[in-house]
Amino acid sequence: MPELPEVETVARDLQRWVTGSTIADVEVRWERTIRHPQPAARFAAELRGATVGRVGRRAKSVLIHLADGRVVTVALRMTGALIVAPPGTPDDRYARVVFHLADGRQLRYRDVRKFGRIGLWEGGGLLARRPRSASRRVAEAREPARVGDVFARHGPEPLRSSFTAARLAERLQGRSARLKTLLLDQSFIAGVGNIYADEALWRARLHPLRRADSLTPGEVRRLHRAIRAVLRQGIANRGASFADYVGADGEPGENAERLSVYQRSGEPCLRCGRPISRLVIGQRSTHYCPHCQVDPLAEQAAR
Repeated sequence: MPELPEVETVARDLQRWVTGSTIADVEVRWERTIRHPQPAARFAAELRGATVGRVGRRAKSVLIHLADGRVVTVALRMTGALIVAPPGTPDDRYARVVFHLADGRQLRYRDVRKFGRIGLWEGGGLLARRPRSASRRVAEAREPARVGDVFARHGPEPLRSSFTAARLAERLQGRSARLKTLLLDQSFIAGVGNIYADEALWRARLHPLRRADSLTPGEVRRLHRAIRAVLRQGIANRGASFADYVGADGEPGENAERLSVYQRSGEPCLRCGRPISRLVIGQRSTHYCPHCQVDPLAEQAAR
């Protein structure tokens, strides 16, 4: 599943290539892709003639901000991709939604497994700390929800300047969850998934089963630096492609070749040379170095 660096790469591509473009028409080929508004025909009708103001990201979703203030959210999920196709490009049978731009190009939402979702929302609320609608399910709102309501339960963005080591320490305090489980929790921190959780914990020398509230101040600072470093590396390398992920140009990213621990079980640790191990936490494969990332409980049992 695309994580923060992959989605950020797509958003930056689209910011360069479709900002200022007018959406002449929308073709919905798989109606269940449309989350809001319903029916899909209404979604298409409301977007005709709209102009793209800018493109950004929140958590693992691409945000297409329209000039009139509304926002299109695109959750790529497992196999989703947003690809800009020049005029004359052969059709794609996996394109579930096609945005026909006025200049003849197409912005195609491609999704082999059909897990992704697209919504059109009123603007506002993205920067609010406590959105008023946070306790209400968006799907139950009588009026179209603001885009901020869609992300009301998401945690902070780890690359924003406001996400400091002190803020991370506050969020870790009193949390007994294991570090790997907590990093995957989108209400704790937004955008981090399996790949970058493993990479951050390896870089910080922290065992994935370590209790969150057991970290020392120095370890919290180490984890904070590691999270931000691996995410920035992923963006610099245009994301990690293992299966379906591609940028808006249709090309895979290069970060998979630069990962230190993820999917390297049995291979030598790049830091100590000992074999990388794999375990399953919450039905997710987890990769770590038993020598560099010592399990405190195992260490105590050995004494």
